Amino acid sequence: MSAKAPDVIAGTLRRRILSGALLPGDSLPPEAELISQFGVSRETVRMALRLLEAEGLTAARQGRAGVRICHPEPEQVARSLVQLLTLTGSTWGDLLAFRKMLEPSATGYVAEFASEDERQAILAAAQRGIAPDGSGYHEFHELVVRASGNAILTTVLAAIEQAVRWAAAEQRISQFDREEAARSHREIAKAIAAGDRKLAERRMGQHLDAAQRHVEASGLSGEPMIPPERWSVEDVSIPWR
Repeated sequence: MSAKAPDVIAGTLRRRILSGALLPGDSLPPEAELISQFGVSRETVRMALRLLEAEGLTAARQGRAGVRICHPEPEQVARSLVQLLTLTGSTWGDLLAFRKMLEPSATGYVAEFASEDERQAILAAAQRGIAPDGSGYHEFHELVVRASGNAILTTVLAAIEQAVRWAAAEQRISQFDREEAARSHREIAKAIAAGDRKLAERRMGQHLDAAQRHVEASGLSGEPMIPPERWSVEDVSIPWR
C-alpha cells in the first residue's frame, strides 16, 4: 500500500458507509480484523479511523465496544461551513440575502403541509420567546425549516443556523430587538398553525426584512460574518476551533 495508506483505508470504509453497505448504528470490524484485511500497521488503521471520525462518519464507543457508524450532525457540517465563510469573506448582508431567497418560500410550504405536531411545536417555540443570550431565536428557525421535510433544505439551513449562532456569539442584541423578533416569530407561527401559506410566507419575509434593517443600522451589512482575526484569539470556548 502507498505512503497515503490511511487515506486509502479511510476511502474504502467511506465508500462502504456512503453506499449503504454500513448503516448508522453498525459497527466497523474490530481493529485486528482491519489490520489483517488491509495488511497495514495498527497505527495506520487508527489514523484512517481518525479521518472518518473527523468527518462525522464514525464515533468511538466506550471501552472495547469498537467504532460505530453515524451520520454527520449539522454541527459537523457547520464547522466546515464556518471555515468557508471565513475564507470567502461572506458578509452579514450576504447571509440575509441568502435567507430571504429561501426561508419565506419554505415557511409557506410548511404552513400548507406541516403535521399538526409540527405546527404545535412551532407555536410552542414562538410562545417561549427569545432569551437574553439569544437562545430561542435559532431554535424557532430550525423547527420551521425541519418541518419542510426537505432533506437538502434542512441540512443546509441547519448548518447555516449553527454557523450564525457561533458567529453572533459576540453580538449584543437589545431588549427591544428581542421583543420585536419574538413578536414576529409569534405572527409567523400563527400563520403556520392556521395553514395560511401566503400569510406565513409574507410574515417570514417581513421578519427577515426587519433583520436586514437591523444589520444595516448596526453598520454590519458589509462586514464579514467571521473576521479572520477571530481565529487568532486563543479561546478554546469558541466551538468551531
